[in-house]
Amino acid sequence: MFTPKCPLPALVAWCRTLKHSLGAGLSPVRVFKQQAKSGPRVLRPIAADVAAKLEKGSSLEDAFEPYRDQFPPLFVELVAVGETSGRLEETFDELCQYYEVTDRVRRDFRSQMIYPTIQFVAAILIIAALIFVLGLLGSKMDPLGLGLTGTGGALTFLVVAFGTVGGLVLAVRAVLNSLKWKSRLEGMMLIVPAWGGALKCFAIHRFLIALRMTHEAGLRAEKALHYGFRATANSVFMNGEDRAVAVVKKGGAIYDALEASGAPFPDEVRDSILGAEEAGMMTEVCERLAENYREDGSRKLKEAAQCTSWGLYALGAMFIIIAIFTIYTNSIAQAYKQAGL
Repeated sequence: MFTPKCPLPALVAWCRTLKHSLGAGLSPVRVFKQQAKSGPRVLRPIAADVAAKLEKGSSLEDAFEPYRDQFPPLFVELVAVGETSGRLEETFDELCQYYEVTDRVRRDFRSQMIYPTIQFVAAILIIAALIFVLGLLGSKMDPLGLGLTGTGGALTFLVVAFGTVGGLVLAVRAVLNSLKWKSRLEGMMLIVPAWGGALKCFAIHRFLIALRMTHEAGLRAEKALHYGFRATANSVFMNGEDRAVAVVKKGGAIYDALEASGAPFPDEVRDSILGAEEAGMMTEVCERLAENYREDGSRKLKEAAQCTSWGLYALGAMFIIIAIFTIYTNSIAQAYKQAGL
């Protein structure tokens, strides 16, 4: 849901090239050496380092591990699955499609946030201009009731307003640059109205994609759950991994493992997986469920963006209303004072 260090368009192009190169029969070492020279510029140093590590006998998972925080959720997990199963070409094809959808959802969200952001910035500028103009007119009126008047007050208001917003943005960016802190943030946001539902859907979507691919690869249930829970990139889900793995190690079903994990999987997901295990249709069921949760997550993300935009509109309107009300009350008070009342 948030911007990683690796731009998604570059990652999509990278995955597409890796898929075609591996499909042509090139070795991973040769493919990554080529990408170090001609791949997306932002990914060339990583490709060079991965190629060098592969030449020394490292696995792809180990080679990518130091860069885990630079990639969005699911990448390192599915690359490890593809390498283990010998299906790297299919893995990069799946990742390419997944990140294309993710990039489209992100662009849609950003487009919805343009106008409320402009309105919020305009409200701040209007209030600052009002403070400045009243100062030029020699008025001691304080539009916000915060003691801000004249040129100094206008500059102080701008610095505090934009500084606060900028500080919040930088703090969030710092958190999102670490997958560990990002997973905690997404976990905490599950309780936030509108946003919580969208983030939950996308976490389940990533889990189902990983579960489908690990099942297709024939990995053991504990390995499938390990990669699945890590792919959620959400601390609330990831905290249940050990409990879930313990269940399947004792011979329990994946349905029982999900229930024991304590993670907020809906009954629909658990019941569908139970039926899939009994019918031997895990791949088909996970694929269908993943698509449903992707669509549901996209819809809820649009709703969350709409709620956020309303919040920004309301905040901007609140600033203006407070200023108007303060000016009105101060004008009335001044009129009474001049009339000697």
